[in-house]
This record gives sequence, C-alpha cells and structure tokens, in this order.
Amino acid sequence: MCASDRLFAPHPLRAGLLAATLCALAGCGSGAAPNSPEAAATAAGSPAAAPAVTADAPPAASRRANAGEANAAAPAGRAAIGTQLLSHPDDLQVVMLGYRLRGIVPPLAQWAEGQVVVQRANEFERAAVLQSERDRLQSIYDGTAGVGRLRLEVRSRFSEYDGGRGGYYFTAFAPGSGFQFSAQPASGMRERVGVQVDNEEELNFWPLDAATAQDVLSKDNGTRSVTLDSRFRITGASQDSGGTTIHVRLERYAIVSQRYQSPTVLGERVFEDAGE
Repeated sequence: MCASDRLFAPHPLRAGLLAATLCALAGCGSGAAPNSPEAAATAAGSPAAAPAVTADAPPAASRRANAGEANAAAPAGRAAIGTQLLSHPDDLQVVMLGYRLRGIVPPLAQWAEGQVVVQRANEFERAAVLQSERDRLQSIYDGTAGVGRLRLEVRSRFSEYDGGRGGYYFTAFAPGSGFQFSAQPASGMRERVGVQVDNEEELNFWPLDAATAQDVLSKDNGTRSVTLDSRFRITGASQDSGGTTIHVRLERYAIVSQRYQSPTVLGERVFEDAGE
C-alpha cells in the first residue's frame, strides 16, 4: 500500500448498533487462506475522533501509574507495550503513541508555544492560552499510556466472486499493507508515523460459499463497498531515516455494510485471539 493512501473511513460507525452486533460475533472466524495474487491498496479518510479505551479500562491516573511500573522494566529507550485499546485515533494521537513506544517524551512545551492560538493571543491572555495548550497536549499524550492495541476503521471494496477459490477479495489489507499518519503539532512542524501490518497470513481474502456470497452482495445493495472494523495488536516500534514505524499484527475485522447509512455486519475474519 503506497504511503500516500488514506486508510480510515471518513464517517465513524454508529458505535451503539455496531457494538451490539459485534457482540453476537465474538469468538467466530475462519482460518487463513493461501496468499492471493490479487490485491490493491485501500483508500479512505482520517476521522477526528477522541481517544477511547475499553469500557473496563482503569481511570487515567491508574493507567499512568501502571504504565510507569511497566516502563521501569522495559529496555532502555523503549516503553513496555500495554494492553489498553485505543479506538479510532486521529493522526496526532498516533504521533504521540509513536513517541511513547520509543520511550521518548515529545516536546510538548515547544509544541504548545507553536500553536497558532497562542501566537495570536494578546499579551494579557497569552500565558493562560499557553497553559491551556500545554494541558491539552499533555492530556493527549497521557491518553496513550498503556496502549497496546488499536481499533481502526478501514474502507474497502470487494471483488467479484471467485468461484475457483470460493470467496471475495478485499482491496484493503493487501500484502505489505501500511497506514500513514501525518500531524502538524505546531505551526511550521510536521510529524509522520507509519503503522506497518506484519501478519504473514493472507488478510484480504474472504472465503464464502456461493449462496452466502450472493446474500452478502444483496445485503450490501450491490455496492461492493464496506468498512472493515479492525483490531490490531502492537508488537513494537522502530525508527529510521524515514521516521517512526509502529509494528502491528491484525487480529480480526468485522465486515460492515453502510447501506442506507445503517451499519450491518456482514461477517468477520479472525486471525488470532484478540481477547475482549
């Protein structure tokens, strides 16, 4: 997948309906299929979603304390990978997560000073505005403490039915898939982070018998356009001349149709136990 592709759905799913439907799918999945010669890069937009963690997550103060204990045992220059789920992050959140996974605190004070709102504030308001921006950026960074799993919505299309293999191919999750995040934390600054999917399994083939495949196409109103509500496990982070890369393994995705703006789960693929 080329670095210029945008890989998130521009309109987040209706969380309540989708969560209720996904509960019925917990534990189901299919085995991996051989590598397919057919695949193409996915295209989508990046949502401006707020940080989110699982419902049973501890309070923020506890998460920071637990993360601090884990980091104490981590190798120098690297933070321990936690277990918290970060759902639908925006670009700046992922940039912050990249810093944390590398064991580096980002230059939050410098970023705060570079905010346009601070630069435009008059001399009577500037100190208060600056402090507000510091607090905002610190809160975003604190929200990455203990994160070890990601949930992203990936927009995709599926192919015509392959009768020989028995299934559909997705344009998303072709071999070597990766996501690119780019944030401007302050005026004149730009930070980029890649998220690399390292699974060896074939991720973009959906095995279905012909009758089920025909029913899926009907439920999707023949659009062949879906959202893959995807869960990833973070395995590490690296840094090179191209920037920071967060390495992940895809655990599962639900295949969701947006027909008539009403999310309908058409199926699910599971590659490893994602837990709940």
